[in-house]
Amino acid sequence: MNLYIHLPTNLKIFELFAEKKEYILWWNSKSEKEIAAFFLKNFPWEVMNELSPQYETNFVSLRKLKQIDDNILNNIQWIYYWSDNCEYLAPTKLEIEKALNFYNEANKKYFFKKWKKWFVLVTPYAWNKIIERLKESLDYLNEQWKFEVVVNDLWVLRYIQKSCQNLKPIIGRLLHKLMKTPLVDTYWNHAHVPGEKMKNNTPQQIDMIQQEIVKNQNNFYNSIELSFKPYIKFLDKNNIERVWTDFMASREKLYQKKYEKWIDLYYPWALVFTGRLCDTSAIENPERWNYAVDEICPRTCWKYDEFYKIKTVWYDLIQRWNSWFRSEIDIERLDKDFIYNKDNRIIYAPFTTV
Repeated sequence: MNLYIHLPTNLKIFELFAEKKEYILWWNSKSEKEIAAFFLKNFPWEVMNELSPQYETNFVSLRKLKQIDDNILNNIQWIYYWSDNCEYLAPTKLEIEKALNFYNEANKKYFFKKWKKWFVLVTPYAWNKIIERLKESLDYLNEQWKFEVVVNDLWVLRYIQKSCQNLKPIIGRLLHKLMKTPLVDTYWNHAHVPGEKMKNNTPQQIDMIQQEIVKNQNNFYNSIELSFKPYIKFLDKNNIERVWTDFMASREKLYQKKYEKWIDLYYPWALVFTGRLCDTSAIENPERWNYAVDEICPRTCWKYDEFYKIKTVWYDLIQRWNSWFRSEIDIERLDKDFIYNKDNRIIYAPFTTV
């Protein structure tokens, strides 16, 4: 297993990356007090009136990673860059060029491998308004070198296959389905027996029926599309070798199976859902309501998130731009076979990537 970092889309992160060495490596040799001061100084857009739970998740997830391997943060293999959820965050050619320049600068200072082997672009689903921007960005990247690109839209996949032969697609988590609604892990051990099944049965029989329902639910929620043969045929047909999926701590069986494809495991923020509505777009301009309608989105999601305190759950629930995320931090429960498989990756995103 290799550790990879998914950096936020804000180019200020890349400036920090180039100026101060890769910022996550810096954490390995500092106390938590020093790290907290570092965050508050260099990530002011992440701080609201009340400190976001992203900070707590950050610290705890770092501890969890070190439980797996105390030296893991010194062995980061790759950089993932940009957002997989919002078309208005799709990168322009200029933004990609700047990011690559920052990365190249950092690579000369701190790494021995060429930067062209280290950069993975993440792309969102694409509506008509953003397609031309993505075309230009993908064409530019294709001209530079052979890169991997995470795709979350079938049009993007087709365009890469047709026009960008140097780019290698990875199927993203929006095209690789996994049941992540918060109700699943909160209530999946409770099942309501249908009324018809309760007739003429003893309480003991009803309890056995309920246990059988829960067992079937567990089997379903511990399955992903990589175990579905028609989906594997689709991946084979399109020469896809890697797929993204979210880490779900309470579903250990997800990662005990032997799949035909390599897995990029996203940690510690699992995507619950995404859509067209964006609450953060209206924070600074209420007239916008919840719709990102501008030709160029102001990207207020760089500054804000909205988080919800729910007493019945053990995780943090956050809304950022048009998507909801849940924290999943107990990565020490990950199956050992997955951890020691060098073809698998953990994609670590310290903050939700906007």
